[in-house]
Amino acid sequence: MAATSTARNACNASIWFDSAAGTPTDIGGSMNMVTIDLQRTLGEYSVFGACITYRLQCGRDATFTLNIHYSTSATEAERILAVWATDTSCTSTPRTLTIYLPDKNVGSEKWECEVLLESFNIVADHGNAGPMTVTAVLKPASTDVTYTIAST
Repeated sequence: MAATSTARNACNASIWFDSAAGTPTDIGGSMNMVTIDLQRTLGEYSVFGACITYRLQCGRDATFTLNIHYSTSATEAERILAVWATDTSCTSTPRTLTIYLPDKNVGSEKWECEVLLESFNIVADHGNAGPMTVTAVLKPASTDVTYTIAST
């Protein structure tokens, strides 16, 4: 097989997330990595006389991990997620996460899901002169992850 000629990098990935007001906000400018991890729940069994393992599928899930640069702007990823993470109610409202790969142009992949915040982690390392690192882990709020090709 010949080498691909359509490989792309993530330099222009576009990550959008709802603010507290429900407004989609571009948070990609204060992030440097997003991980989309799609999982399937599988059950295994084997039977006498067979030398292979059989599998059944029962469900699916996803995890979105955002690596964020700590910033002080109210419209950037860290502050939007920090306010959400410190919401004192036990029933946080799901928010929309939209990821465009490799960029936000027609023909790009569009991953979208209503998510809840599972964890929000700030690392403040005195020995690191770079920006503080924040990691947010988001999980679907009982909805499917949609995968489409951006048309607008």
